[in-house]
Amino acid sequence: MAETRIIKEVSYFEYKELIDRFKDRIKVNPHAYFRLSEMQRKVYKDETLIEILTGEKPALIGIQKNQNQVIFFSKKQGYLRLMFKITKENIEIVTFYITDTIPKI
Repeated sequence: MAETRIIKEVSYFEYKELIDRFKDRIKVNPHAYFRLSEMQRKVYKDETLIEILTGEKPALIGIQKNQNQVIFFSKKQGYLRLMFKITKENIEIVTFYITDTIPKI
């Protein structure tokens, strides 16, 4: 759990700049779906995750100890925690899941 601890908050401006730069180069790692039930897999498709990442305003943006970015989006059932890594070529969504709360930084 220590590797996924958020060590730094990122401003919305920095996040938006990053997303705009990679907007057409976002992919979802197949590993991202391993925590989901079959029903959730029908709801959260690659296109849906990319639309959330590029179109919704996050409640919290941060960098984890493992250097992955973490974004929390407010949803009816809690928060969608979405983790991605940045390479020279693209943004890759690594994993995501629903959580009840946003951690304190």
